[in-house]
Amino acid sequence: MTSQNYIVSKWPARFALATLLAAIPLLALGGTVTTLEAGMAIDGWWILEPGRGDHFLLFYPLEKWFRDIGTFSEHSHRLFGVLVGNLAIATVIATWLATKAKAARRVAFLGLFSVCFQGMIGGTRVLENSPQLAFLHGALAQVVFAILAASAVMLSPRFQSSQVDDSEEAGSLARSATVAVVVTYGAIFAGAWLRHAFSHPALGVHVLLVTLAAILGFRLAGKLKAQSMDNPAKSKLRRSSIGIHALFSLQILLGVASFWVVFMMAPDSAEQVHHSAYPTMHVLVGACVLAQLVAARLWSRRTLLEQNA
Repeated sequence: MTSQNYIVSKWPARFALATLLAAIPLLALGGTVTTLEAGMAIDGWWILEPGRGDHFLLFYPLEKWFRDIGTFSEHSHRLFGVLVGNLAIATVIATWLATKAKAARRVAFLGLFSVCFQGMIGGTRVLENSPQLAFLHGALAQVVFAILAASAVMLSPRFQSSQVDDSEEAGSLARSATVAVVVTYGAIFAGAWLRHAFSHPALGVHVLLVTLAAILGFRLAGKLKAQSMDNPAKSKLRRSSIGIHALFSLQILLGVASFWVVFMMAPDSAEQVHHSAYPTMHVLVGACVLAQLVAARLWSRRTLLEQNA
């Protein structure tokens, strides 16, 4: 294996991980904005409050930023979006300087493209005050997070220096992980439909798909654990197994709490910030579940070298 095939520098992985970590508060704030229905708390995109202040996004006055919880959440969400975008650019630059490997460069570019595309949808949603774009923006947020997670995994030194596993067992495991990823995103998409439409059919579809995703996720976790025990060079799969179990369990508990807040309590109570925490955390953990499944899918086809096992 030559240096052309993997990344020697740790900077691409560092920037990719920083991008992923910065996307966590970005998602949390975005979920809060949706729960509080504060998507239009600030008019304008790069130029805020046009004709009534004309503030550049990065220089929005503090007294306006902190005037209420909706404005704070929306503007903070935008600022974290700028941070994530800049870190994604840094990831691309570091990757291009560190390696000529096409796969590494492509995944870095994919991360940047997804962040820019998501930001464009969010900005256009505000400019056009479009509920449809608000739904699309929310539905794609977890996809972008999963792509950033894939970038962090694939640019890591361990992954870059690992070997491809072409065995039938690895192929079967990869197929199971792929199915779990698809069904889990279906549940996330239905959840975005539910949050924006607040309909009982959406609730039914969401609950059904979450149940199926949890079953598939727990089964996958069992397979990951079994293969890691049989093959020490698959030690990464054990960590994925633990992560899948923990995240799905937490997600189910948060789902129950969110149902109680949104459907059982008074409708206006769910729009208070202390109640919005449950559905917001439900959205955030859902993104983490999807990202963990994507990471498991990537690692299912890799075998650590002996010195890394």
